[in-house]
Formats: sequence, C-alpha cells, structure tokens
Amino acid sequence: MSTKHLSVEKKDNLGLITLNRPEVMNAMSKQMIFGLHEAIREIGSDEGVRVLILKGAGDHFCSGADLSLFAAKTRSYEWITAMKAVGHIIKSLRSIPQPIISAIKGVAVGGGVNLALAADFVVAAEDARLCEIFINIGAIMDYGGNYFLPRLVGLAKARELAMLGDEIDGKTAAAIGLIYRSVPKDDLDREVEALADKLARKPPLAIRLIKEGLEKSFDRSLEEVLDWEAAHQSIALQTPEHKEIVKMFLEAKKKKES
Repeated sequence: MSTKHLSVEKKDNLGLITLNRPEVMNAMSKQMIFGLHEAIREIGSDEGVRVLILKGAGDHFCSGADLSLFAAKTRSYEWITAMKAVGHIIKSLRSIPQPIISAIKGVAVGGGVNLALAADFVVAAEDARLCEIFINIGAIMDYGGNYFLPRLVGLAKARELAMLGDEIDGKTAAAIGLIYRSVPKDDLDREVEALADKLARKPPLAIRLIKEGLEKSFDRSLEEVLDWEAAHQSIALQTPEHKEIVKMFLEAKKKKES
C-alpha cells in the first residue's frame, strides 16, 4: 500500500517504508499515523521480505507530529484513539519477524526519533539532529520513548535526554549507545544497503527467534529465558538452513585438514 503521506516499496527481498511529507520534514499527519500501522503489517506478513528499511523522503527523517494536530480542538477521547494508533505502530515494529533498519538524516525529533529507535538497527548521518523535544513543549515522550531510552542508554542518560530535551547529533547518539552506528551523510544510503544485504543473508527463522528472544528478555526471569531457549533452540537445530550450514563448515574443515 502507498498513500499520499507514505510510500511502501518491495524490491527483491527488501521492504522500504518512506515517510513522505518532505515539505514539512516528514511531520506525522493523521493519514501517516494510521497508514504506518497497515504498511508495517503488510511488510511483516510478506515472507518474501527479509529486511524492512524505514526512512524519510527528502533531507530529513521526521520532525515529529504535525503541529496543526496540537493546534486543533481535539477531544480527549480522540487523543486516546490517536495514541492507541501510535502504540499499534510501535508494537507492530517490535513484533514483525523481519529485522528493521531506520536510516536517519536531517532531523529526528519527538515521535520521529522514537519511531526510529523502535527499529532493530538505527544508522544515522553524523550530522543528523536527534531530540526528545517533548519536555520543551510541555508534553511527555510517546512512540515508546519511555521504554526505549532507559534500555538503550541506561536510566541516568535517559533522564538527561528526556528531562533536558537537548539536541544531539548522530555521532554523539552512536557514542552513547543510543543508535547502532553513525556515518558521514554521503555514506548513509550505502551503509544502510550494506547492512540490509548482510541481514537478508542470515537464516530467517534464526533472525526471527533472536529478535523475539531479545525483545521479551526484560520481562522474563533467567529460568524463563532458559526454558524459552531450550524450546526454541530445539526448533532451530532441526531447520534445513542450520543443517546445511553445519555441513558446509564440516566440509571446509575436512578440506583444510587434508
């Protein structure tokens, strides 16, 4: 599916969702918010797609919610509906089987930065500008920011980012562990494509189970994690992909020894 404010593409084994309002730094409209959930579900249900890339059109990733949404006379029940839609977006990103890469250039602010952080890998241009701007407008973090920040950078740094609302660049974000990697702006697309290609070559069942195991680990005791590993490793070790890889390693070892 593609809409006026969102485009969805599938090429070979890659899926690409592009926030498409470059004239307003890809600020999120109602149409974009509700379309994102459907787009993610569409990609997630396509077994031919091995990796999802999330990016913004033009020079920016996303400047957060469109300010016109805040200016409108919106009733409390309408805000609840909208925020539940936001929650569905984040839960969908975390639950689909494919690994997700966010590519950040320009600004990633408010809900925009937290949408990016919902991905499994975030690659940013070194001069990208990231900001948990909520405190500066008298709001609280959404798009899962309260979940992601302390898990990525620890509680002390999460407090700093959320309660001071200062802007950081992509290079700093990588240095503090908020994102996977930062690269020069001109190298961003190439870096994302290389990472997507590498992930697409990994066994899909193993990728899905690793993603699931890591995601749920914070809510499980060690005993529960070990039980989950035992159950799911027994599945992974029976897959044709695993057996073929082991066979290749053994054949290579045999050739080296002969």
